[in-house]
Amino acid sequence: MSSTSGSVERSSGRTILAVILGIIALLFIVVAIIYLAEPAKSLPSFIPGHINGSTGHHPLKATGSLVVGIVFAIGAWFALAYKPKPQAAAQNNKESSPAGRN
Repeated sequence: MSSTSGSVERSSGRTILAVILGIIALLFIVVAIIYLAEPAKSLPSFIPGHINGSTGHHPLKATGSLVVGIVFAIGAWFALAYKPKPQAAAQNNKESSPAGRN
């Protein structure tokens, strides 16, 4: 069952892209939080940066992960919010109309 409201239509491809980008954004943000919360010796094996015996954290890796997560979140937002300009269709109709009519 499909629901459309007026001229606000989203393609399913855009919605899927936004969901994928949103999931990637959440993953990077969670990794940034893990980098800040856990010392280097306690990092999970799937996150690079484990250092035996170290009590320090990885603030640069956390910042990088957070920035990448925010970029993906913005990409997801744009995938949902972007609407093509209707002027392109109107301009194409003008070009195809006969030159004698004004």
